[in-house]
Amino acid sequence: MIKKILASLAFISLPSMAAQPPFTGTNYSGHYQCTGMDSHIGEYKGTVDMQLNPEQSTGPYGAYSFTLTLADNSLYNGFAAAHKKSLAIYFAHTDPALKDYGVGIAQVKTAADGRVSFSKYYYGPEYEGGGHGMETCTRQ
Repeated sequence: MIKKILASLAFISLPSMAAQPPFTGTNYSGHYQCTGMDSHIGEYKGTVDMQLNPEQSTGPYGAYSFTLTLADNSLYNGFAAAHKKSLAIYFAHTDPALKDYGVGIAQVKTAADGRVSFSKYYYGPEYEGGGHGMETCTRQ
């Protein structure tokens, strides 16, 4: 009896395991040059590398790995979720003792020459008592 119930439950759950629609959004993968203004460190420069994760991207929604490297070689790893021309970004310094992590929201623009850029506002709740900043990154 238990085997019949388990078999029935497995069969019922099959539709939820159906394939997701393929990714149809814009692919924002690439290497970006960035400039920013942070409430603690002031002006800074760096690079961002974003890579689409096609297995987790579906329809107009994109999933990305996200790495920010500052000019002083500080490294922040994270991830981003995209929908149309918006990005939600999580990042964290590779040294967890710094408590330097946060979230950002960005708007993507495409210039007349076809160059893609995004402007991000971010918030870090714990780094040096909390902070925020603005960053603009242009795909190379």
